[in-house]
Amino acid sequence: MNVERAQHTERAARVEDIDTDAETRRARDRGERGLLRCIEALTDDATRRTLPGYSEATGGPAPVGPHPTDGRATPADGPDGVAGLQGHALDEALTLLTEALASLPATDTRWPEFAYAAGVAYGARAGHDGDAHTRDQARGCFRRARRAAPPDAHLFRAATHVGDARVGAGPAGGAWRALLDPPSAAEIAVALRRLGADALVQLVPGAAVVSGVDGSTRPLDLPGLDYGLDLPGSDRELLSDFLDVLCAWAWDAVMAPVLAAVPGAFGRIPSLVLLPAGLFGSVPWHAAWSTVDARRRHALQVAQISYIASPRLLCEVAARPTADPHRNRRHPIEIGHRAGDPIVFAPDRASGSAAEHLAAGTRTVVSTLWPVGPSTAALVLYMAHHYLNRRDLPPAQALRTAQLWMRDPKRGIPTAMPAELAAQARAITPDDLTGWAAFTHSGR
Repeated sequence: MNVERAQHTERAARVEDIDTDAETRRARDRGERGLLRCIEALTDDATRRTLPGYSEATGGPAPVGPHPTDGRATPADGPDGVAGLQGHALDEALTLLTEALASLPATDTRWPEFAYAAGVAYGARAGHDGDAHTRDQARGCFRRARRAAPPDAHLFRAATHVGDARVGAGPAGGAWRALLDPPSAAEIAVALRRLGADALVQLVPGAAVVSGVDGSTRPLDLPGLDYGLDLPGSDRELLSDFLDVLCAWAWDAVMAPVLAAVPGAFGRIPSLVLLPAGLFGSVPWHAAWSTVDARRRHALQVAQISYIASPRLLCEVAARPTADPHRNRRHPIEIGHRAGDPIVFAPDRASGSAAEHLAAGTRTVVSTLWPVGPSTAALVLYMAHHYLNRRDLPPAQALRTAQLWMRDPKRGIPTAMPAELAAQARAITPDDLTGWAAFTHSGR
């Protein structure tokens, strides 16, 4: 009798395991469908052209209004067309993802991935409806995904920080789409080699996640890197004083350990692509400074530093062709202002407008982290143009060389420079960070 009871218990356990496995498969299937639905909801403008309601005349969604026959909403119920068809797709994605998360244990290997996708979907939704509860749900999903991820999943954990910081930053469906598809360490390595860079450095609270050209990814502890950083002695009403203190902190807290961890190869300076999450994107890391031989030495003097908004955007930009190798001085490279120009000057916010221009197909973006005067902008762009065309330097090196020129007290004035700009160039104070330090490079 005891044998029969034991056999019955064993059979029941096998049936229960089969049922559990079947439920796990169903839950994972729902999560997978939710992930795919989220991708569909965040497609770029080129894909949205195939959706009903797209207006070829305006290059965007059709005007707001009910469906002409049955009163259903068109895809353009809100800004950028996310309400409507895209909004419904996001809602469907969230339903599938939340059902999967509720059915799966947090220890399931797919749970962090589905929680992250739900964070992206909630984040995209919050960017359009501005609802505080939706923003909280997005941040909660990212944080739960981070807690559930394996300790060595450094790229994934960095992505959750970047997504968390992006919540509430505006619609930008393309940016959310890029975050939904984080590349592998191998893909990042290929992109870095194409760009001639040594490392992608993602700055997140308490750490830098460093991805190298060798396909490695490692975290670097930075205990002083915190969104709530306190800068004693700085006066935010005086930008120059505030930048002095901010950039001194930036060297000690971040750039000194990062540069020590990523030395240049074969005697050259290292080339870094920085991805600062959230508020860290407002810091001019290239202007971080220390005192050497009684003089300031800035990070851009010992490294080539560019910026990017997401690892996926880095890979997309790296895959684009470089500038025409057959160009000559009869056809110089120009720095334009329109999407589609090879090099675009997009002033006032590097992280936002630079990412938008790069996503639209621009190869290179020169931007500013804060507003600068028109004469300062004209001087920096003149010298960047000079080094682009007279020295044949790549855009990133041309901007860096122009910035180094501005902080050189013995700078030479090009003979062709207009007299007004030349007079301003002679009056530059090298340690004044309000001018040259505002400029950043993104892209190729």
